[in-house]
Amino acid sequence: MSTHFSVSIHCLLLLAEGAPERMTSSLIASSINTNPVVVRRIMSRLKQAGLVDSSPGARGFRLSMSSSNINLKMIYEATKDEGPLFAIHTDSNHNCEVGRNIDALLDGLYTVAEQKIQAFFETVTLRDLEQALQQRVGQQSSSV
Repeated sequence: MSTHFSVSIHCLLLLAEGAPERMTSSLIASSINTNPVVVRRIMSRLKQAGLVDSSPGARGFRLSMSSSNINLKMIYEATKDEGPLFAIHTDSNHNCEVGRNIDALLDGLYTVAEQKIQAFFETVTLRDLEQALQQRVGQQSSSV
């Protein structure tokens, strides 16, 4: 799995905190410590999935719906790379019993694991993460 999923969550949390104002890719990139081009690519995928909104003539991005209506499965589906979540190495020695059978052995296991992860992601909303973030920030503030 690439970092697109975690970076996407980072972007969406920033947009949720700044709502209803729009946020530029440069501002988002400064929080992620990356290039605005990377942010624009990710935001393009999130826009295609209907999670963010941008308009010609209006600088920046904003959430296209309430954070309580966006779940982690939606974000995962929008940003996942081609192929399965868990990849199986492809250079096995087929003269070895393990090497000959590892693909079939792990394929079903990985399929079930990905289904369970996606089912869990469906139960966690962006709003849940916002609240957890606010709680962490509050705890950090009170300990200073």
